[in-house]
Amino acid sequence: MSDLGLKESVAMGIGGIIGGGIFAALGVAASIAGDAAFIAYLLAGFVALASAYSYVNMTSHLEDEGGSFTFLEHYVDNKNIAGMVGWILVVGYIGTMAMYSYAFGSFAANALPFTSELLRPVLSVGIIGLFVLVNFLGPSKAGSSEDLLVYAKICILGLFSISGLYMIFQRPELTFFAEGVLQHGFLSPIFAVGAIFVSFEGFQLLTYEYSEIEGGHDTLKKAAYISVIASTLIYVLVALVTTNLMTAEQIAVHKETALAFASSQIFHNYFLQTGSVLLVSVAALFSTASAINATLFGTSRLTYRIASDNELPDLFSFRNSKGVPTHSIAVVGGLTALFTFLGSLEEVTTFASVAFISIFAIVNFICLKDRESRNNGWVPAFGLLGSLSALVLLIVHLFRTNQHMLYYIGGIFAVVFVAEFFYFERDEIEEEVEEIERDVEKEEREIEEEVEKVEEDVKKAFEKEE
Repeated sequence: MSDLGLKESVAMGIGGIIGGGIFAALGVAASIAGDAAFIAYLLAGFVALASAYSYVNMTSHLEDEGGSFTFLEHYVDNKNIAGMVGWILVVGYIGTMAMYSYAFGSFAANALPFTSELLRPVLSVGIIGLFVLVNFLGPSKAGSSEDLLVYAKICILGLFSISGLYMIFQRPELTFFAEGVLQHGFLSPIFAVGAIFVSFEGFQLLTYEYSEIEGGHDTLKKAAYISVIASTLIYVLVALVTTNLMTAEQIAVHKETALAFASSQIFHNYFLQTGSVLLVSVAALFSTASAINATLFGTSRLTYRIASDNELPDLFSFRNSKGVPTHSIAVVGGLTALFTFLGSLEEVTTFASVAFISIFAIVNFICLKDRESRNNGWVPAFGLLGSLSALVLLIVHLFRTNQHMLYYIGGIFAVVFVAEFFYFERDEIEEEVEEIERDVEKEEREIEEEVEKVEEDVKKAFEKEE
């Protein structure tokens, strides 16, 4: 019998969603939407909830694990499309790990008594290297400790939110929305949705473990919905407190460690300030480190499965004698280190968000088309509309305000498309070459048979004359 009941499934879902996202993406959301960042998280939560409906119903209908890649395999005959989604999914997870490692390096560097321009990237790459080595050894799951970590993180974020709200009400110099809720524009929260959507990419981990969930569809549905709703509430409260404790200038300066700086603004007492910053920083370090490890573990297994279906190069289908996909771990870890070393926090966060909001749009579209998998169509329709709207508006926003980032994101997707195209073209060329070789061999056999027949006829003719 499975050991994943409702409590464990909810812990897995919340842990997957919150992960290190709130520590990494909050500053990005606040820089785009200002005091309306909490609205961005609320809107993203609604889209994520609709997408959870699609994931749950598709998984239960197909009775198969694997999430979006599995859905595409069942519903799309064109292997290029399924392969493309598989590649985008893998690169999206790489971007997510780059975001986590960036946040880890930022919080770790902020906690150290000395500074250096290379300190953050070195720490970020170092934590990736550490977990690559750990995963080479074949890490085992520790369910109880993961549950404890998730609930401890929730308690810390809850304590931050409650104490922050209390202090905002108590201190006369602090007021809610001093500069107005929509000072960055009416559409700014929707622009921010597209940029921080990666913060919600975790509940689908439950669909990867569907066969291990006790109670099947009912437990999966409850766990997914509770996870999304609880995580959205936490995000909204944390964003509301942070943006009202910090000015726009402070957010711009401390974007990478916004939550830690905001916690220092709650209290006047030096010891309470130091303690709150330390508590938030420790939570950020453990959360991002745990998220890196879990995502690297899951992504390396995902690449192995996709490669086993011949949608990725054979390199990723290798396992060592212990069953560990070492080549996948090394490649995924190396690309993650490259992303987090060269990219900015906003670049890697926005890229990962674009990848996952695109995947969620595809899943909602599939659920909308398959009427047998759902009871109503308006939920996946809302998820599809919300995903596409946020994606389009984000692209428009980047085109107007930050074309460099748009080119950065577009360049990564272009590389993925080209790699996928040549990979599948290579397969088609190999098949054509093999077919030509078979035809040549057939022709050679026919020629040899003809030669043998002629030789036999000549031999018989000579024998007859004699």
